[in-house]
Amino acid sequence: MITVLSGCAMVWKSTGDILVTFGEAEMAPHLLAYDDIRMGCITGEAQTPLLMSFEEVGSWPEKLGVMTFTTAAVCVEQMALEEELRYQREVRAGNVSAAQDARIAQKRLSATAAKRLYKAFRIMDEKYGPLEEGQCPRLRKDFDELVWLVGNVAGVQALVADGVADGTVGVPRDIVAKVERRMKCLDSEKWWGAPMAVRATIWSILPQLAPEGAQPWRTLKQSEQMGFEQGVRLSSALYAMSAYSKGDNQRLREAIRNFAANDQNLNPDYAMIDTIAGLLVTGLSDRLWTENTGKRTPLSGLGTFWDDQPDEPEMDINDLL
Repeated sequence: MITVLSGCAMVWKSTGDILVTFGEAEMAPHLLAYDDIRMGCITGEAQTPLLMSFEEVGSWPEKLGVMTFTTAAVCVEQMALEEELRYQREVRAGNVSAAQDARIAQKRLSATAAKRLYKAFRIMDEKYGPLEEGQCPRLRKDFDELVWLVGNVAGVQALVADGVADGTVGVPRDIVAKVERRMKCLDSEKWWGAPMAVRATIWSILPQLAPEGAQPWRTLKQSEQMGFEQGVRLSSALYAMSAYSKGDNQRLREAIRNFAANDQNLNPDYAMIDTIAGLLVTGLSDRLWTENTGKRTPLSGLGTFWDDQPDEPEMDINDLL
C-alpha cells in the first residue's frame, strides 16, 4: 500500500511539474495576449485551486499563482464596482434602503477581492524572499520580473480594496512602503514606465515616502507617455487612479481622455495587462458619469464627458430654408 501511495505521489508531482512548466512557457504568454478580460478572470477563478494544489506534492506553481490570483480578483472587483454604481444611482433616486444594501454588497465583494490580491502578494513575497530591506530578488527571466511587478501592484490594490471593506481582511499598511522600495528592482523603461508610475502614485498619496525633490505628477506624466509609446497603458491607468485618489478631477479627466486617445499600436503580447488598465480607467469614468448623470459612460464614449461642448455649433434647420 505504501509503495502504491508513493508511486501516486511521484505521478502527481510529475503531472504538477509538467503543468507548471507548460503554464509558464505557453499558457501564461497565451493568456497575456488575450484582450477578453472576462475570460482571463474566469480562468483565474477556475484554475487557481487546481494549480495551487500541486504545491502539496512538491511542484512549484507559485509564479503562476501570483498571476491567477490577481486575475481572479478582477472578476470580483468588477462586481464590487457594479454595486458601487448601483449605490450612486439609488442615492440619486433617494432610495435609502437600496443604497445601503448596495454599499454592503460592495464591501463584501471588496473583501473577497482584497483576500485574493493579498494572497497574490504573499505568494510572491514567499517565492522571492526572504529579503533584507532594500535588497532585490534574483529575477532570472522576464516572467520573474512580470510576476514581481504584478504581485507588488496586487499588494497595493489589496490595501485599497480592504479599505473599502472597512479593513475586515487586515491587509497590513506597511505594504505600501515595501512596494515603493521594491519597484526600484525593475527597469521602468523595459516595463512600460509602470515601476516608476507605481512609485509616483505612492508619492502622490503618501508624500512622506517620496525622496527629496520628487515630483510625482511629472513622473506620472513621463511614465504615462512611456506606456503609450510601448503599447501598454498601465501607467496611464495609475495616473488616473492617483488623480481620483487625490480628488483632482482636472487631472482625472485629462488622464481618461489621454488613455482613450492612445488606443492604437497596442502591444499584442500584453493585451491582457492593457485591457485590465482599460477596465480601471473605464471604472473611474463610470463613477464620474453615474455621479453626475445617473448612468455610466456611453458605449464607445470613453474620454468624453456629459458636459463637453460640441466642437461645432448645431445647425438650425431654418438656416437651410
